[in-house]
Amino acid sequence: MTIEVLYPEICNLYGDHGNSMYMAQCLPDAEIIPTTLYEKPYFAENKPDLLLAGSMSEHAQELVIKALMPYRDRLAELIEQNVPMFFPGNSGEVLFEKIVSWDGQEISGLGLVPFTAERRHYDRFNGLDTGYFEEEGMGPVTVLGFRSEFSIWKGDNTNCHFVRIQRGAGTTKDSPYEGYRRNRLIVTQQLGPLLVNNPDLTKRILLWMGSDAPIAFEKEAQAAFEQRYKEFTNPKNKVNDV
Repeated sequence: MTIEVLYPEICNLYGDHGNSMYMAQCLPDAEIIPTTLYEKPYFAENKPDLLLAGSMSEHAQELVIKALMPYRDRLAELIEQNVPMFFPGNSGEVLFEKIVSWDGQEISGLGLVPFTAERRHYDRFNGLDTGYFEEEGMGPVTVLGFRSEFSIWKGDNTNCHFVRIQRGAGTTKDSPYEGYRRNRLIVTQQLGPLLVNNPDLTKRILLWMGSDAPIAFEKEAQAAFEQRYKEFTNPKNKVNDV
């Protein structure tokens, strides 16, 4: 199996690199392919079993959009072919129609996700999300996530969301829907080592990849998840900063 990690030298904020590190532990025989900014991506001529990205600075977003633009149609093709892709934090914004900067400048994205991101220079949002991910024909998967963002997303994800929120905030603070999913592409504002923190989600992605391998450190990961779930759902604990 092959796991391609996009631009780890600049897409590594908030601990998102922990996702690729954990998948390498789950699939020790998999080939991990780190694609650097100025080289041709593996996916351009091949079909990876998983494509991973990570959070980045605003400047890095513009570099990544420029680097991926020649392969925009190939990415669209792979999405339709159900290749698993995971874009957490602000990494998914490079796939949007556009990003609007603080000064009103519009930065064209890859146009693969029908959203717009609007940057907010001083209006930061931090929060905790508890919700569930549903897939037709499969049982729901509980997802716990951390949020820390300097942008807001605009777009209708009523029928294409990643997580249905039970406690916390959706893509907008008054919405029950968070993130975006098309086939096996997941775009989420949740960040950090999300796959480490959510063992059942990791199992689902492994199934998407065609693997029935057990997740790494399953007992410890499940115990940590259960403790975190108690904390996230405790009504005495604040879940966001608004």
